[in-house]
Amino acid sequence: MKIERASPCRTRMLALYATISLSLFWGRTLWANVGDIFGLGSRSAALAQATTAWAFDGFAGYSNPAGLPLSTQLEDNRRMALSWGLLGMRPDFKPISGVTTTNSYTADRPRTGDVDVSYRSTLGQALGLSYRLEDQAKATLGLVFFLPLNQLAYLDTGEVYTPEYVLYRARTQRPQMELAAGAELIPGFHAGAGLHVSFGLTSTADVLLQSGEKPSTMKFRATLKPKAAPYFGFLFIPGSRGFSLGGVLRFPVAANNDMVLESGLPVLGQVVPFKFSVESAVFYDPLTIQLGSSWEATERWRILAELHYQAWRNFKPPMVTLLGLPGGNPISNSMNPTFSYRDILIPRLAHEISWGEKTVRLGYAYRPSIFKDLPNGPGNYLDPPQHIVTAGLGLRFKRFLHFNTPCSLDFHAGYHHLVAQQISKTPGDETGNPAETKIGAPGYDAGGKILGGGVSLSLAI
Repeated sequence: MKIERASPCRTRMLALYATISLSLFWGRTLWANVGDIFGLGSRSAALAQATTAWAFDGFAGYSNPAGLPLSTQLEDNRRMALSWGLLGMRPDFKPISGVTTTNSYTADRPRTGDVDVSYRSTLGQALGLSYRLEDQAKATLGLVFFLPLNQLAYLDTGEVYTPEYVLYRARTQRPQMELAAGAELIPGFHAGAGLHVSFGLTSTADVLLQSGEKPSTMKFRATLKPKAAPYFGFLFIPGSRGFSLGGVLRFPVAANNDMVLESGLPVLGQVVPFKFSVESAVFYDPLTIQLGSSWEATERWRILAELHYQAWRNFKPPMVTLLGLPGGNPISNSMNPTFSYRDILIPRLAHEISWGEKTVRLGYAYRPSIFKDLPNGPGNYLDPPQHIVTAGLGLRFKRFLHFNTPCSLDFHAGYHHLVAQQISKTPGDETGNPAETKIGAPGYDAGGKILGGGVSLSLAI
């Protein structure tokens, strides 16, 4: 049997591939924002997240910290509210097949095939806690967690050139934590503040890859530093509790991954060095302004309306950027496609109808795309507009099991309809070469749906 020896060029490519794979494997950033996409708690989710001015439970630390003093008043004016919720949402995007998946610009040769649109489902549990201190201002502390059930954390930056639903690959697959506090400053006016916690990873690695009997070695150093984005809220309730007005300002935060990697490989008696940096924003939460109102139309019927402004113009996508460093074997730096992002307005409308100890909830929201144009040129980042329809049922009980603890049990279901988009790629490849076609050519349809629901249990302690 004849054994062919790998060429130096191929061996160097294998070494580069191994070091890049190691850098991406170690790039774990832990915090995401499930609340922004699906909502935390079944009560909020059933109302299409129009809960800035009403419907406060143990998850008030996220929805509006100014509402924390009201979250403990489930019944009998208790001092602590504890909410636990279970959430499951399954994406189902339109298949994309028969398109160009690689060309000479991104790989060794052109290929045609199918695109992976089998994104992971979001399955996790949320825990919300609020505790009111003994003072006249009703100062209340809040803590909110979301923890995935199918893994502790999942990182996938997605594709750069092939079709990619950029906000749905891994943004809801990591834990989330909020710390908040709120108080009643004057009768009828509440204010609050919180911190949305994330982490940034900075790391370096030295690698020596060898073949045969000689060992390969690696030294890895990493620093995980916390990052926190503040948010502030207010809540105004006039003398009559039939009307309320609330607002929340959330500052942006990007969880980044920065790595410097130095590697070497003995080739023909010499060590071929590679030095490069790996940079990416694993996820990004934009500057958000929420303004909502609640009106008790009748004794049983409450209407909630909101408008959310999200500043996606400065979006930092999760694409990986490779940059060669001086002193290493020359490599081609990443030349990622560029996209035009825009700020969006999200209207939300919900109804809450109660009779006795039962409550029916209905909600609707429309979320526009964060992109100004369809990706007909280079690149295929996708974010179709969404129609969000939600519904839920709430049940109140005087006791929880055999404890004298008032509680509520809430259920919800959600349907996110991603509006169909038709992408038609322009002629030529990403450099304008007419002899080849762009990734995604000749074109495809984007869209789909996200289905799911959940349940929440809230206790007044």
